[in-house]
Amino acid sequence: MEPGSEKTGAVQAAVVDDGSSLEGQNAPINEITHSSAMDAADMRRMGKQQQLVREFKTFSTASFTGIAMATWEVGLFTISQSFINGGRPGLLYTTIWNFICFIPIYLSMAEMASMAPIAGAQYHWVSEFAPENCQRFLSYISGWSSSIAWQSGNAVGIFIVGSLIQTIISVNDESYGFAPWQCTLLAFAAMLLAYTGSVYGHKYLPRWQNPVFFLRILCYLAYIIPIWVLAPRATHSQVWREFSNEGGWSSMTLTLLVGQLTGISQQVGVDGSVHMAEEIQDASASLPKIMMYIYLTNFAFMFPAFLTVSYHVPDIDAALADSTTYPAIYVLRQSMSPAWVTVILVLILMLNFASNMSFLTACTRDLFAFARDKGLPFSGWISRVHPERRIPQNAATLSCAIAILLGLIYIGSPVAFYAINSLGAVAILQCYCLSIGCVMWRRIYHSETLPPSKFKLGRWGPWINGASVVYSFWCFFWLFWPQGTPVTAPE
Repeated sequence: MEPGSEKTGAVQAAVVDDGSSLEGQNAPINEITHSSAMDAADMRRMGKQQQLVREFKTFSTASFTGIAMATWEVGLFTISQSFINGGRPGLLYTTIWNFICFIPIYLSMAEMASMAPIAGAQYHWVSEFAPENCQRFLSYISGWSSSIAWQSGNAVGIFIVGSLIQTIISVNDESYGFAPWQCTLLAFAAMLLAYTGSVYGHKYLPRWQNPVFFLRILCYLAYIIPIWVLAPRATHSQVWREFSNEGGWSSMTLTLLVGQLTGISQQVGVDGSVHMAEEIQDASASLPKIMMYIYLTNFAFMFPAFLTVSYHVPDIDAALADSTTYPAIYVLRQSMSPAWVTVILVLILMLNFASNMSFLTACTRDLFAFARDKGLPFSGWISRVHPERRIPQNAATLSCAIAILLGLIYIGSPVAFYAINSLGAVAILQCYCLSIGCVMWRRIYHSETLPPSKFKLGRWGPWINGASVVYSFWCFFWLFWPQGTPVTAPE
């Protein structure tokens, strides 16, 4: 599947030596693609032609990744499972331990991104670092898993927008019913807007990332400050020690492990920046910085937001029973008038529109890279780059079509839709586990064949890789568990 998959071992190392002497000569050398000498050397080593234009720089890519992940904008609407399984302390403790335990995972991927900065990311890394006799098979599995993960995430993103619009209506009209077909139509409109911004506004994407990221900070403060000032509070004991087991599990330990879905789901996705690698200037040096910066800033957004909600929910049952179905909005409604709640939700909605555009762009590059290596049906058409826009427009069109087809499931059963799309987090964790496992194998048995990188784990590499594989698999296992027991047919 991967054209360069046989180029491993000593052959790979020989090719690498060719580009390593170009380090430091990073001024743009191509007026069309804006590639630096190091970018060109990396692409040659990986056997790829530079087809896309490198318009993104370090800070604009970091902002792009943060906007695409929409950590607090989406995370606030995913805390119900943690409230059911663990309560307020369960939400907070699982968020903290997942933040800590994901550090080895992103350190490992930051090093691989520096070794091989390419849009294919995990599946290419598997192809490059796996044992020679199973490279093709493992990279094929990883490529399909990555595609499933990003395509399902794209579908979920547009439905979050549709659901938010319905929620805004509900805040102002308690009699409004959340009709699935209406949410579906709203999601389709959101997909059209994301496609227009990603494809026809592609030249402007790098220019508005930093201003919108700054707007995220302002909207974040507009959410949490009024709540701390005006909303009723829970006690310290309730927040840190009053665990709950509404899911009916046999022990509190099991309850917490099942309820860590929010903590896990808000950590995955930082690798989205790697899918933009072929559009980032000096990618091998920039990507590790971007990944770790966004990883830290995401937690700086996420944990205080969860802490804010936890401290301002005196009654969890009332929050879960709110007519909007979201405890985060229940807290808002306790602290301000419906008009101001509407203003805050509209701002969050705008940020989610921006997130959909950025996410679709990253999702498209993942699909394009896999098709370029003949991993998909109709790969020639999917991987075609528009001659004028210099973007994989066909891949963007297909990604939108997939999201729309998945969206039709929502009309019949929202539960089935979210169940299918929850496989996205499972699939991406499988990619993490497999790609890091492969680089660990090569580091242990053929370390001399590893490409040089500007970000190195050094002698701690095997230990960090090993911890990454173990925790990726741990999360992979728990994401299959249902919200409660016993599981009924409607659930």
